[in-house]
Amino acid sequence: MEKIRTVAETLAILHQYHHPFGLERQLKQLKTADFDGPVIFSNDLETATVPPAFFTVQTIQELKALNGVPDNQYSSGKMESHHPLPEPFSAERLANAPDNHIDLCKAFSAYIYGDSALVKDYEEMLNAKRFPMKVAFYSGDEITISKDNPLIIRDKDHSGKLVVLVYDKITIEPEGEVICYTNGRIEANVIQGNSYHFTNTADYGKDGAAGTDGNSGVDGAKGNPGIQNKHECTTDAAPGSDGTNGSSGARGADGEPGKAGEKLTIACPYVRGTVNLWSAGGNGGNGGDGGHGGNGGKGGDGGYGSVDKAVGDHHDYNTTTSLCKSGNGGKGGDGGDGGDGGNGGHSGDGGDIYFSYSEGNPLIKCLASPGIPGAGGHPGMRGKGGDGGSTLTNSGGGGTTSSITGEFGQAGTDGKRGEPGEQKGNVGRIYVNGKLQDSQ
Repeated sequence: MEKIRTVAETLAILHQYHHPFGLERQLKQLKTADFDGPVIFSNDLETATVPPAFFTVQTIQELKALNGVPDNQYSSGKMESHHPLPEPFSAERLANAPDNHIDLCKAFSAYIYGDSALVKDYEEMLNAKRFPMKVAFYSGDEITISKDNPLIIRDKDHSGKLVVLVYDKITIEPEGEVICYTNGRIEANVIQGNSYHFTNTADYGKDGAAGTDGNSGVDGAKGNPGIQNKHECTTDAAPGSDGTNGSSGARGADGEPGKAGEKLTIACPYVRGTVNLWSAGGNGGNGGDGGHGGNGGKGGDGGYGSVDKAVGDHHDYNTTTSLCKSGNGGKGGDGGDGGDGGNGGHSGDGGDIYFSYSEGNPLIKCLASPGIPGAGGHPGMRGKGGDGGSTLTNSGGGGTTSSITGEFGQAGTDGKRGEPGEQKGNVGRIYVNGKLQDSQ
């Protein structure tokens, strides 16, 4: 087995060339059980449970030497090149490209973790666009990770910024776990425990927002009553106006696709115990539920056959019968359609794990899985049609009867369930001392 750099050698390189600062904030002895919940190591001071130190890397060549896979692993034939390569380099094409351009991202990853000779043409532009680079750094004598207080490694903006851990000894208690969401490097002189986990996982896609519900329709207005004198109906009662239709529910937003995993590198001269290495792609977000359709407004009631007092030439007359026919009720408004559910997000790729050790005879178990696609959003329910308006009829002797004479509105149509995301993610690769593992 190839010699693995000791912690003392790594710290000497960092102090000589990369000038770490903020180390006074680091705990020499850290136990995750001393904290409530997970302990987060991050380049984000607001997110991190323990404030990070930082060091600066000036070039991609320096970063390759610190964190990359040595080129001789590929040139010797021990490892096969497996990183996606960018389009052929063109300074003119990429002169104004942002530093997260797809070709620059591919070239960066292939340079650090693959055979850098394959993307040598990109070296100068990567140095110009991505360096100097500030790297979050955690260091101490020993860190102990407990089952109920996992160590989580992540970056601020989910952009894959590197976080480096260098400890003399890492002790992981039974079922303790280190979970990495960003490009991470872990170095130690000793990693020990009974059965413990290193998980390289990607962030999940966000769930789609639910569609807004439709508004209910407005009820129709009541018709004006009829007017009569003592002998005849002078003004007919007006029908009630129609209720307005309910509006449709909005479609749920699609779930985001699961993110692709980054790279996790673990290097330690001495490892013992059962080591579980798991690479997991990001799950797709679930589609948002469709909004419900609004109910139709009720039809307005028809105007009553006549007012209680008929209006004559210059006199009012009490009436016990109505000479005017009551107006019909208005039509109920139609219900709005339910919104369709949003589609689920596709699954994301798993990230690679590079695990290297020299001694200790550990039992290493590997598992790699893509993310799980998101489920489609539930459909919105249709809105109910509005009731028809009523007609109030004088039944004589001061009595009245009521009956619905307006048409009922039609119910809307239920939305459709969103389509589930597709299983598009690829499994990550797990290498132990440069050898690709069977991790299905």
